[in-house]
Order: sequence, then C-alpha cells, then structure tokens
Amino acid sequence: MLPSRVTRVVVVALATLVVACGDPTKPIASSPNLPLSFSLYALTGTPSGTVNAINFFAGPRRVDPDLDFDVALDLDPNGQVVVYPIRAIAGPLGASATRIGLQQMTGTFDALREAPKTGYDTLSILTVAPGTPIAVQLVNLFSNVCVFSLNGVAMYGKFVIDSVDQPTRRLFVRTVTDPNCGFRSLVPDSIPKF
Repeated sequence: MLPSRVTRVVVVALATLVVACGDPTKPIASSPNLPLSFSLYALTGTPSGTVNAINFFAGPRRVDPDLDFDVALDLDPNGQVVVYPIRAIAGPLGASATRIGLQQMTGTFDALREAPKTGYDTLSILTVAPGTPIAVQLVNLFSNVCVFSLNGVAMYGKFVIDSVDQPTRRLFVRTVTDPNCGFRSLVPDSIPKF
C-alpha cells in the first residue's frame, strides 16, 4: 500500500527540518573550556611536598598515594621535560580507573585548536622540549560523567611547559581542558561546537 499524500508531506517536512537544523539527537556542549596557568616543580631534585603533577581539571597536584593527578613532570639532565602519564607511575592496577593518553604535537600551543581523534599513547613516557604542545585524552572508567554520553567517554585537553627555571627545577605550565564528553575543541573559554 502506498503512503498517503499527507504522510509523504509530513515525512518530507521532517526530513527538511532535520537537514536544516542539524541532528536533533546530537549532544550539545554546555561548559566552556577551562584554561589554567600555573607553576610546579620537577618530580626529582626538589623538596618533598612540592607540587609536581597536573590534574587537568584542578591544576597542580602532588604525586602521592591518593593518585589525584593525571601526569607528573620531571627534568632530565639535559633540561628536557619528562612527562609521566599516571599509569607509568602507578602501574595498571594503581591507575586502573584512569586512562590518560598523550600525543606530542607540532606547531604552537595556541595553534592547537582541536584534539586529534586517535594516536594517543597511555603508557609511554614522553621527553619534550619546553614549548612543545601535548594533546591529552582523558578517560575515567569509573566516573559517572561520561558513562552515558552519546558523544563518547573521553574528554580532551592540551598542555605546554612554557619555560623551565633550571636552578630551582620549576616548570611554568599552561593547560586547556574541554569538560564536555567527546568534544575535542581546545579553544580557551569557549563552549565547543565539535
């Protein structure tokens, strides 16, 4: 049986509406990207109790048994920055709920406006020169934040060590984190569209 003319008109009108307005089921970001600037100290060669790690939503942290950090930073003898994802320090069981993927990028921190979809390494330790931007993929398997997201379970961010004060082993860091599940925009203080 062929559909009636009214049914065809309604179907065409709905199809036109979806094409004109976009996908009505597509998730919409609601929170602006979070930029932070701070300093912290190298993991080694500094007094105990100093901040030496990053939590991408809370800023500087310490490497301690609470595991309230995403990456830890250190300096090698040549002044290069060494970046440890949490699993490199805590091991797979100690950091089983958190998976932090890192990807060294080219260009500048400000030019990195969208996180890559793939290519993140969750286990390897990175050695980078100051000024090298690093894209971050954050997945917390036990967090309720993105478990039911239609847009994916990961959140994305970026960071850069702008400079290093070698005598004090102090690192000056900038981060931008997108708190919206599955969105990869890394433009500071903006609500992501993608």
